[in-house]
Amino acid sequence: MRIVVITGAPGVGKTRLGHQLVARYGVPSAAMDCDPVVYPWDGDQPLYDLMASTVRATLPVYRDWGARVVVISGVVLANRAYERFQKVFQDLGAEAVYYGLRADPDALAARIGNDPGGEHFIEGRLAERHLDAEVPDVPGIRLVDTSRLSLREATDAVASRELAELGPEWIGPAA
Repeated sequence: MRIVVITGAPGVGKTRLGHQLVARYGVPSAAMDCDPVVYPWDGDQPLYDLMASTVRATLPVYRDWGARVVVISGVVLANRAYERFQKVFQDLGAEAVYYGLRADPDALAARIGNDPGGEHFIEGRLAERHLDAEVPDVPGIRLVDTSRLSLREATDAVASRELAELGPEWIGPAA
């Protein structure tokens, strides 16, 4: 089973890109968003433990279902959730590749401003834009600057890298 982690700051398009990418694989695939929607939001160690526990519980279910690829989206950054995820993947005998989506501050603000969910939700996401600077710190990260890309173009950028690595039997052209 191939694990593809899509990480980046809130608002960069991780979840939507993950869903689009799953549709491109030519093998049984699934997407999961590991960013919990919890209140009050507090990005600390117990939250990262919650994220990793969710992934630990879910991946075997996807494997039993027959998934050959699981795309996990979320804020999985070094010195935050990354180390916990790596431990989960190691324990489950799975290797992961990481794609880091980045965007300039204006692009992030515009995307977050268009999010549904109310003012409190938007303010919380805007306050986390600084996490974009941490994306390059993830070991082995494959960076994609989405600042001026549409969702389709960003998905194409990741899909082309997957195609080059895995071949056409794993991932096909855009529909």
